Amino acid sequence: AVVSTQSTGALCRGGVVALPTDTIYGICCLVHDTAAINKIYQIKGRSFSKPLAICVASVQDIPKCVEVASSSSPILPKLLPGGVTVVLPRTPSLNPALNPGFQTVGVRVPDHKFVLDLCAELGAPIALTSANVSNGPNSLSIQDFKEIWSGLDVIVDGGQLLQATGSTVVEITDTSFTVIRPGRDYEKTVRVLSEEHHLENLS
Repeated sequence: AVVSTQSTGALCRGGVVALPTDTIYGICCLVHDTAAINKIYQIKGRSFSKPLAICVASVQDIPKCVEVASSSSPILPKLLPGGVTVVLPRTPSLNPALNPGFQTVGVRVPDHKFVLDLCAELGAPIALTSANVSNGPNSLSIQDFKEIWSGLDVIVDGGQLLQATGSTVVEITDTSFTVIRPGRDYEKTVRVLSEEHHLENLS
């Protein structure tokens, strides 16, 4: 739990932390910390026109960050925890400095104990993006993102990860869905949305 204490401490002090997830290595900060959000963009050399995703501890926490329609409620537990980022309308209470200009936000509940424990301990959502220079290859070990180490407050070494596929990013409405980026759990996502819930695939 030492690493978790280090990580929570760093995040609560406005830091940026690198960590393993169920897909690839990511870097994160607290969603409500505007200075830390800006730091993530600076570390990655990322354009502010590219939004960050949000990560929460459980499916039950998702409505704190996004507007979940009654039609979407039964869908979410079938996709999450897992390698899917669900894009839904953001709540007014979400930090306006996170993805300004975007009416929606992507939410993740990774199938990864460390990340879920970290979010639960913080009691707050984290902003999460891949641990790399913007547009660089995905990182499967901490060595893969060496060039950004100097900007990070804590690096959690989860060893070598097994696959270089990011999450499937999908926007869901009452009647349809659009796959913005295919990734992990792609086939399962399409099956759940198309076949089980009969949403129209606009991808």
